[in-house]
Amino acid sequence: MTRLLAEGAHESLVELVLSLLGSMAKENTQLAIRLQAALRQMYRKKSERVSPEQLALFIAALKDEEAALAAPPVAEPAKASADTAPPPADGLVPVKPVKRPSKKPFPEGLRREVKPVPVSAADRVCAACGGAKEGMGYQVKEMWEFKPAEFFIIEERLEKCVCKRCEAGVITAQGTPKPIEGGRPGPGLLAQIVTSKTRDGCPLYRQAEIYERSGIRLSTSTLGDWFAATADMLEPLWRLARQLTLSGYLLSLDDTGMPVLDGDHPNGIKRGHIWTYLGDYDRVGFCEYTPNWEGAAPRSVLDEFKGKVVQGDGYAGINAYFEKPNAAARAGCMDHCRRKWLAALEAGHKLAAVVLALIQQVYAIESAARADGVGPEELLRRRQEFSRPLMDKLKAVIADIHLTVVPKSAMGKASTYAIRQWKTLCVFLDDARVPLSNAHVERQQRRIATGRKSYLFAGSDEGARRLAILQTVVVLCELHDVPMFEYLRDIIGKLASGWLMSRLPELLPDAWAANQKAQKLQAQAVAA
Repeated sequence: MTRLLAEGAHESLVELVLSLLGSMAKENTQLAIRLQAALRQMYRKKSERVSPEQLALFIAALKDEEAALAAPPVAEPAKASADTAPPPADGLVPVKPVKRPSKKPFPEGLRREVKPVPVSAADRVCAACGGAKEGMGYQVKEMWEFKPAEFFIIEERLEKCVCKRCEAGVITAQGTPKPIEGGRPGPGLLAQIVTSKTRDGCPLYRQAEIYERSGIRLSTSTLGDWFAATADMLEPLWRLARQLTLSGYLLSLDDTGMPVLDGDHPNGIKRGHIWTYLGDYDRVGFCEYTPNWEGAAPRSVLDEFKGKVVQGDGYAGINAYFEKPNAAARAGCMDHCRRKWLAALEAGHKLAAVVLALIQQVYAIESAARADGVGPEELLRRRQEFSRPLMDKLKAVIADIHLTVVPKSAMGKASTYAIRQWKTLCVFLDDARVPLSNAHVERQQRRIATGRKSYLFAGSDEGARRLAILQTVVVLCELHDVPMFEYLRDIIGKLASGWLMSRLPELLPDAWAANQKAQKLQAQAVAA
């Protein structure tokens, strides 16, 4: 710059300064966007929902021709509701009665301690005549109470028999097999350890502190050994769930990070990944650990898939699988697409509100179908009649936006993602078995993510693999609303007793719950 100034090249100097200022301004804008995104991630609400009122405010700030793009191309005729009453003749709107909150009843089967509370002797004397008052019933007052979990010891005294006449042939009764040979934990304790860590996110060292409050000292390493042994015991169940998942029609997948200690890594810790695979929406699923984010591992899983559709978020690592001649069709995730437009709106691009409004209308159609409980044929009809015109309009709006935005801006990234994934985003229009988004997989990964904040990392690749096996149990129980502790306590005891592998399907949570319900009904019938 000094040389240009000395040579009198003022125009070149001005151009150089302006170019430097432009590049600095661009870099500053990108850094500001990244900073805003990081602050929002740390402090804002985690919910990605945008109310229609908020979108309406953004759309109202646009030009008339831009705001008109948010209008739906086809409006589904409103259905008359049985609860909708005609307006009153006087024009006054009736006031709805206020619903007062009511307490939920206590669960059935809960142990109840009845504590009689007599009236004091002084209060039993009538103040008017001095006579003695007599009882006339009771007023019941209830309250919750709690005491810490109880540790207890089961002592089996195995009878020994011998022939007194010849003093030979000593025989001992068969005791209950232990889940861990040579160990002391019972099925209930193992179920508690696994449930507390995998479902409740309580690290083993915290569990050790909780147990010590009850006077039981168990080291973290001992709990870790029991945790690992339980995973090894349940591995056949994991393999069965994996086989069933890969034999369905639809396979949905996503991953979340899992830090793993690694002495060979420069930082001493690496980023592994736990993948969640769900079959046929929410019928069955399993989790699997990979030491890195390379696509080889998930592609090998997809190679075993026997179904027709694979749904994901557009992860490039599995692109090579879909290039194979016999590969399944690829479906996209509208949630991931919507998320990028929401980031653009939060970055100040008001035109993103138009895209979000149209996406919201597509979701509304799906929500109405779920509320109405429609079958696959009716769902497909609604998607063809109402969702397809919306998707066509959405495609046109995004294409127009893409031509006017900077590629590296938030709007540019959102439009690029949508255009590249558009074919996969539209698969649901022609197949009622494919959901609009992959959010059902993300919901199952939340417990892994929240647990990761507590126990921070896995101790090794093998430890992370076992964690994925036990997270599979969490997923299966969540899919079928099965109480995990009761389930684990029962099946650990059965597996320890030599449960036949040919009957392993009976131990899957859905089959187990059905069997428990049948046994309960049978017991009630016998009691009646």
